[in-house]
Amino acid sequence: MKHEFLAMVGVLLSVGTGCTEASPPPTSSAASAPASSRSPEPLETGPATPLGAATIKAKDAKLVEAYSSEELFSADQPVPATSEVAVLRRRRPAGTGDVAWMPNANTYCIVSVREEASDRQCFDLPAKRKPHGYVHVGTSTPHGVGSSSHPHRMWLTVTIVENASEPYTYTSGTPEHATPVQQATVKFPSGRTMTFVTYEFPQRRPIPRYAKICNTGRSVCFKAFEPSPGGE
Repeated sequence: MKHEFLAMVGVLLSVGTGCTEASPPPTSSAASAPASSRSPEPLETGPATPLGAATIKAKDAKLVEAYSSEELFSADQPVPATSEVAVLRRRRPAGTGDVAWMPNANTYCIVSVREEASDRQCFDLPAKRKPHGYVHVGTSTPHGVGSSSHPHRMWLTVTIVENASEPYTYTSGTPEHATPVQQATVKFPSGRTMTFVTYEFPQRRPIPRYAKICNTGRSVCFKAFEPSPGGE
């Protein structure tokens, strides 16, 4: 009799459990959706706005005229507004230098203006990357300006660091033949920042390949010549 009573209790528990699982779970506005069902992060359209010394100033009038030349932009490529353009490096004579802008958080464009010629290039960043301290090290190139036989042609390297805009410098002092590190930061409406870290060296006199660059607190460090398309 005792065994029959226990068996009956087991049946009732099984039925009760099945009914509970079949009922819809209570809804809550605070409940988060499973990771697999969440929508991908929307593209931040921007444009980004340059900060501080990177903003276009009155003294940059000739540089603005040069980078917005019709020779660099076709009819289907709108020239960015000056409020969107960050000055990476100001050069002499006036009207030469390097500028950059970001129409969205995954794209950046650079224009290099020299006395001999000008060059415009646009690049894509991976859509998925670390939200803080992501580093994209560009490939060192002479940027296609000037003659390859020019003895003083400088090679420009542009590195982008995301959400970490503290001052950057070489860890063991500026290497021989290299120029000091310069940086320019742009900011998106959400607060996301992108910092362009630039440095140069003369043709045929490369700086050591182990040269390392860090921010002030050394929370972000990277090798100056190590391309990292996947981020660090």
